[in-house]
Amino acid sequence: MNLLVVRRFDARALLVRSDTPTLDGALRPLVADDVRAAVVERVRASGLSDTEPHLAALVAAGADLGADPVAWMAIEVSVEGSAGLPLWPLAAAPADVVAWLGERAPDTAAAATCCDRIRGLFASGGRDTEDDEPPVSVALAARAYLAWREIERDRARPFMALDAGNVHHALIDRWRDLPKNRRRPFTTTQRDGWAEILHPSKQLGLRLNVQELPERIVHAIKAWRSWQGLRHWAALQCLFTEAGRTGRIRWSLEDHLDALGYADRSRRTPELRATVAAEVEALTRMEVAVYHADGTLRLRGPVLAVTQRGEALRGSEWALQGLELVIHPALYEGVRRADGSIGRLWAPAPTELATIDHARFPYALALGLILPIRWRWDTADGLDHLTLTGERLLDTAGIPVSAHDPGRAWVALDRNLAELQRVGGLGLARWNPNEARTRAGRCHLYPPQWVRDRLVHGIAPTERPAAPSLLTGGELHAWRQARGWTQAQAAKMLGVGERTIRGAEAASDEPLGRAILAGLDRQVTGRNPADPAGLPAGRTGPAGIRQTLRMDRQESGRRCGTAPHETLEISGEINFPTPS
Repeated sequence: MNLLVVRRFDARALLVRSDTPTLDGALRPLVADDVRAAVVERVRASGLSDTEPHLAALVAAGADLGADPVAWMAIEVSVEGSAGLPLWPLAAAPADVVAWLGERAPDTAAAATCCDRIRGLFASGGRDTEDDEPPVSVALAARAYLAWREIERDRARPFMALDAGNVHHALIDRWRDLPKNRRRPFTTTQRDGWAEILHPSKQLGLRLNVQELPERIVHAIKAWRSWQGLRHWAALQCLFTEAGRTGRIRWSLEDHLDALGYADRSRRTPELRATVAAEVEALTRMEVAVYHADGTLRLRGPVLAVTQRGEALRGSEWALQGLELVIHPALYEGVRRADGSIGRLWAPAPTELATIDHARFPYALALGLILPIRWRWDTADGLDHLTLTGERLLDTAGIPVSAHDPGRAWVALDRNLAELQRVGGLGLARWNPNEARTRAGRCHLYPPQWVRDRLVHGIAPTERPAAPSLLTGGELHAWRQARGWTQAQAAKMLGVGERTIRGAEAASDEPLGRAILAGLDRQVTGRNPADPAGLPAGRTGPAGIRQTLRMDRQESGRRCGTAPHETLEISGEINFPTPS
């Protein structure tokens, strides 16, 4: 290994070459192949960051770093009159590093030698100042362990998987460009009971069924085309990622409010609950058409097809509480394979994206949904970041530029980029020198490290098993019998009383109570979910809420070549017809 050693009466330093091949060769015996590239990248980045504050002191101490000081990474620095850099990073416990090497190192002999050196370093209270090779291997092993620990933490990070296909990108792109002012009328073409929300283009069109359109849906469409619609779409992507597995979910209002990040107090407001439910329901009345490159129709069907509805009686009115949804395959086929495993054409985004305040940071929502898809495309082309001109960046974010006050657009861009960085949806945004905040200037947008691990290095995320999706006592009964459990065994597994299980199963059409839902969720997540009915504790029984589940025969799409009034009714499985 190429080392640079500084030994003077007032300074001592140990540096190694920071190029990737050198670090990769040093860590090859200690780090498994599937994560080594990601570990090396993090070790190098953190090492250069630790070295930078000491460069001036090292040069003053006589260290010949050559024309390119960044080519060296400090392992140990001790210069009189300045802060030092210890050989062993303080964040790494020696016992943890030894255990990690023993369990995961591909070369057991090299790992055993490194472990002996670690024990010797701490047993002797210092290192042999005449032999620099062993301390370097020990220090790199500790830094590799810290990098691996960060990777494992990020691997378990909750995320939403976005379909990175052209159709989904086009939908978000055109959705962003819809008029956002709710007070101004939005004029669109209507024909045969359908209103064109997104006029057909080379890739897709989107239309709304306006026949017998309830007033609540009319208001919901106004919200949907605003920035709030993109936030709802982000929340749905979170739910499909967490529980869908194959593009089908049991949507509930409580889960959706969880994804949006609403606090417990605000989510109890009847007006908010009714508004959110209507805005999601509006998506179920929309139909997307996907076209081939030559303009011929490829596929048509609902954006979200409904196979089941759940409503709860609140006072004298029924309120939407749950839906069984199937997302259009053209908007999901890159995310999951048929068996529910992660697909080949998807892009990760933070779940916190759905919690962004759409009124204060609307453009962060658009960028948060579009940038991961663009990063996926650029990764396939061998690039590790996205480069856009200032004009194109403003357009991608959907930020209007005023001729009277153009600086306002750049202020809005900076605020929204900062918000996107805060939620973990953007790494670094770097402008070319002397080109910042100009239309012709180039801005380089880098994914955050956890996204880069998945896109560039192929680090697969750790996904929890989905919790059982049960809504009623009848479903609980079927779920228990499928496992061969008695009511007493089920009560023990869920942490509730046997009487609770008996009561729930006896009321087969009633929604499950808070305690049972908490037990189901706790088996997988270890956390207590929100009350599914949105009512205070103790009011989830028959006296507080009465729910009915019914199958709705929904219009799922139009067969190509048929008359406008001809539809395909769905009940149970959804089939999206392919044009002949």
